[in-house]
Amino acid sequence: MIHCSVALSANAGVSVQLGNVRIWSDALHDRKVSGFSEVSPALWEQLRRWEAFAAPDLIFYTHCHPDHYSRTMTAEAKALWPQAALALPELEFSDQILLSGQDGRLDVGDVSLYFRRLTHEGAQFSRVPHYGCILCSDGFRVLIGGDGAVASPELAEFVGGEGVDLALLDFPWITLRKGRTFLERFIRPKHLVVYHLPFAADDEWGYRSAAVSAVRNLRSVSDVRLLQDPLQLERIC
Repeated sequence: MIHCSVALSANAGVSVQLGNVRIWSDALHDRKVSGFSEVSPALWEQLRRWEAFAAPDLIFYTHCHPDHYSRTMTAEAKALWPQAALALPELEFSDQILLSGQDGRLDVGDVSLYFRRLTHEGAQFSRVPHYGCILCSDGFRVLIGGDGAVASPELAEFVGGEGVDLALLDFPWITLRKGRTFLERFIRPKHLVVYHLPFAADDEWGYRSAAVSAVRNLRSVSDVRLLQDPLQLERIC
C-alpha cells in the first residue's frame, strides 16, 4: 500500500507526501487576513527545519490570493530547494509552470497530477484563475479542491464516478448542508482532511468549533481529520 501523509503550514497550506514524492499546495502565505492565519516568520523558520516540509518535489498553488500565496516566500523556497518544480495559475516566475486552459497534467516522479480550472467560491471571485488538482499514484487518488465553489457540478465532473481515496477540502464543505450532501454523493472519499481553519488565536468567528460540530453530521465518511494547528501532521496510510 502506498504511503500518504499530510502536514499543515497554515490555512489550506499543506505538504502532501505520496509515496516518495512531496508536494506543497498553497503552503506559503505571509499576509494576515482577518479571521485566518498566516505563515509567520517564526513558523516559516520551523517549517524549513521540519522533515515533513523538507525538499519538495513540487510547489503548487491553486490560486494567488494572499491567504494562499506569497511571492516573496515562494522565491525563498525556490532558492532553498532549486530542484523543486513550481506550478501556479498566474505568471510570477520565469521558470514556473503556468497553469492555463481548462485542464492540465504534470508528472512528478511516479505521481501524476491532473489539474482542472474550477470556479472560486463567491461571485466576486468567479474570474480568479483557480485550479483544483487530483494526485494519482499506484491507484491512490488525492483531491485538492482549493477554494472551489462548494457543491459545484464542475467538481463532480472532475472527480468522475470513481470517488477518491483522500479529499482535502475547505471547512465549508462540512459546515454547509449542501457541501455534506455533495461530498457524500459525488466525492465519496475514504479519508477526508478538512482545512482552511484558523489557528486557535485567530478564530474570531468560531470556525473551529463549527467544524467539530459538523463532523458529527458526516455519516458516510468514516475517517475525517480536522487540520487546524501549526505543524500538525496526519498519517493517512
